[in-house]
Amino acid sequence: MSRVEDIYDFSDSNEIGVLSNDDYTLHHFCSDKDNIILPATVRSKGLSIIMFTKGEAEICVNFHTIKLNAGSVFIISPNDVMELSKSRMDGIEGYFLFLPIDFVKTLNFDNNALNYSNIDLEGPRPVIQLNNDNHRLFEGYFNLLELNATINKESSVFTRNVSRSIVGAMIYQSLALFEKQRADSRENDKAQSAPVGRKHFYVRDFMELLHQDFKKHRTVGHYADKLFISAKYLSLIIKEATGRTATEWIDHFVILEAKNLLRYSGLNIQQIAYDLNFHNQSAFGKYFKHLTGVSPSDFRKG
Repeated sequence: MSRVEDIYDFSDSNEIGVLSNDDYTLHHFCSDKDNIILPATVRSKGLSIIMFTKGEAEICVNFHTIKLNAGSVFIISPNDVMELSKSRMDGIEGYFLFLPIDFVKTLNFDNNALNYSNIDLEGPRPVIQLNNDNHRLFEGYFNLLELNATINKESSVFTRNVSRSIVGAMIYQSLALFEKQRADSRENDKAQSAPVGRKHFYVRDFMELLHQDFKKHRTVGHYADKLFISAKYLSLIIKEATGRTATEWIDHFVILEAKNLLRYSGLNIQQIAYDLNFHNQSAFGKYFKHLTGVSPSDFRKG
């Protein structure tokens, strides 16, 4: 059984086209020239932005197949699992930008630009399709990051802020294009464009805490206590902001991790139950089957 291998960065690679500094790692890839051997299954330990400039590909992320072609931009979030053994990547060119989680935390975004609403917990991540102008714009961002890593080799407060500015601009542009893409496919709810207040900070902090604590804590009360608000109020604002309850978000993280462990870890079901802080294998089995419709053992066989 294949194990999940963690991706931290590509700084140990000797391949041409891989540039790394203290803030990010950038790879300008070409499948016809590169000879990088990747593990069958990997889990990202940071945020990654992929842009294809040539060719077509299919990658499997969190058990969903994502189709990419020239002009596609795709973002891989922390803890996403990629099954590269099931991927098709022939004749492709593009850019792969890896941002360590510690660097991502230093990026200060305007919370009015962040929107968790209408995220499909079960479906595949959206792919951003670029027109010719935006294609040139994103290539410009990647070229700037390439020059920055090449020229500003010594880390300082100045070079770090250069990195933050370029990466921040790229992420803001990605968010803008995603919102436009979503608006073109359906009517926007006017409430979504309203300025956000303190509630949005609670949503952001809940998501960050959830990434850290979901393996040990599955109650809304735990996260509400951390945020110094009531569980009822936290549930209300999470539902208002995202369209999903706090419990649904918690269950989503736990089930995705359970699937990853069942498929790739090599641990037995009892060990997985304890790893996810269930009292016993039976409690884990009931929880898993209630939310997925199949037992852990049947999922592992599938």
